[in-house]
Amino acid sequence: MRLLALILFVLTAPGCAAVALPAVGLAAMGGGTLRTFSAPLADVRAAVQQAFRDLQIEITQDDMLIGGAAKIEGEALHRKIHVKLEPVTPALTRLKMVVREGVFGRDRATAAELIEQTGRALDEIRPAGAASPRAP
Repeated sequence: MRLLALILFVLTAPGCAAVALPAVGLAAMGGGTLRTFSAPLADVRAAVQQAFRDLQIEITQDDMLIGGAAKIEGEALHRKIHVKLEPVTPALTRLKMVVREGVFGRDRATAAELIEQTGRALDEIRPAGAASPRAP
């Protein structure tokens, strides 16, 4: 929806504003902060939920997706947080987090801290010996 509004604005704006559309569109659609955890998706999902609770972030959506992925969304002061979890293997999970501030702003520092806190919550959920699938 935001991208559609941006395209409409640029197409109706005079001058060379249309030249910036590809760059702004790609920036609005792309990227996020990524980390892969050596843990099953269910454990990483529980860790994200715990980190959000610990940091008083309201969880607004928490869904399992087709193919075994999960999506969690939350809200904090002037920020919307989007988390996608994808299983790489049964014991390896990729986390992508985007923290949006306003319409086009991204807060990568907050995303990085939330991922750090997720890692700490995961350490509490999984004992040290269970962190690796090859642990004795």
